[in-house]
Amino acid sequence: MHALVSVSRRLFCAAVVAAVFLRSHKSMESVDPQFTMRRKMEQLREELELMEQLRDIIESRLKVVLPEDLGTSLMDGVVLCHLANHIRPRSVGSIHVPSPAVPKLSMAKCRRNVENFLDACKKIGVPQSSLCSPYDITQCRLHPVRVTVLALVALDTTSPDGMPHKIISAGSPASCRASETHSMVSVTTQTPPPAWQIWDVIGSSLVHILCLVLLFIAYSWIELT
Repeated sequence: MHALVSVSRRLFCAAVVAAVFLRSHKSMESVDPQFTMRRKMEQLREELELMEQLRDIIESRLKVVLPEDLGTSLMDGVVLCHLANHIRPRSVGSIHVPSPAVPKLSMAKCRRNVENFLDACKKIGVPQSSLCSPYDITQCRLHPVRVTVLALVALDTTSPDGMPHKIISAGSPASCRASETHSMVSVTTQTPPPAWQIWDVIGSSLVHILCLVLLFIAYSWIELT
């Protein structure tokens, strides 16, 4: 009976220490609101860089300048269909385009363009795992759209390495802008982790050490009693 009580006490103490550790770890963000702010800013910056990469891919291929609102400019499927035809001519046989009389396409025609684009991607060889859904395009969900576009341009046979900035003639303004943007993205992905991530690791290590010390004290106290 005494041994059972001793084991029960040890398990209880271990559970208390584990609970303290988990609560301390989960409350780090609430204790330091700047941590959450920095993480959100970092995610926003990365998202903007990815969207600029998507813009540069399309603009450099089609030699166009897209509006500031990238999602809205892609949601009718017209630009994406032209991109598919650029990668593989006549892969999209019919494209509904706006006219001076009807400057905005109906949702039915937008969806038809989007479906034609995705069908063309399948024919060209984009894997199913990289295909976005029509909903992603019409609702301006640019992250899955970017995945599809990257997989599509990688299949371009006119460029040896499948990189969009290679097909632009050297010395042109578009080439300089695309090269600068590509370099910026590459440098950004290779930069060391920010300081808040390092302090997060250090804080987690200190919490682990503190838990071990508390656990040792608890065991020593049980043995003495």
